[in-house]
Amino acid sequence: MLREVLEDAEQYFVHQKKEWTEIIIDFETKNQYEVLDSDGRGVGTISEVSSGVGGFLKRNFFGSHRSLDVRVHGEDGQPLLKFARPFFFWFSSLDVIEEGGAKIGRVDRRFGIVYKKYDLLDASDRLFAEIRSPRWRIWTFPVRHVNGVSEATISKKWGGALREVFADADTFRVAIEVGPWVAAERLVLFAAAVAIDFDFFENNQGSGGLLDFFD
Repeated sequence: MLREVLEDAEQYFVHQKKEWTEIIIDFETKNQYEVLDSDGRGVGTISEVSSGVGGFLKRNFFGSHRSLDVRVHGEDGQPLLKFARPFFFWFSSLDVIEEGGAKIGRVDRRFGIVYKKYDLLDASDRLFAEIRSPRWRIWTFPVRHVNGVSEATISKKWGGALREVFADADTFRVAIEVGPWVAAERLVLFAAAVAIDFDFFENNQGSGGLLDFFD
């Protein structure tokens, strides 16, 4: 079900699951998300793999700059994807990997003053889409394919009919507005929604770490 939603659906949602310790004492905990279809039904999960004292220190001192190991599972618990990112000072780079180990693509954050910029790359490191979001449009990230036709949008805190589902945690809507997008490109687009949350919104959730001045 999860793969079908990510590869075929016109829209779906990525909803962060916040823990009470994060809400009450303002400490960053392991990121966990639920993937919802257009009707608000859970079809999969996204979980940061990090444990012990080392993981706690990374989250609360390095903040959104820390290295990441993120796993995506279907609603039946079957593994689907892995997102991997090394520690960085300036610009993040998130690899998208099939469960079997094959690389699907990459999400690279780029330098921008007026715009928040990302490049979406395929398995051969070829650019296939760009995200260019004006700084003053803090909730919306338009995605344009290099074919000049295909478009999508990643937007934060969309409410509508599902408002009661989302409470106060971050929710991103991924909408495929104009096609075609091939399956692998759509999986990298899905990873971009997670990368945007880590890069631009995680510091608003709790402790931003000691490296906030690099953002």
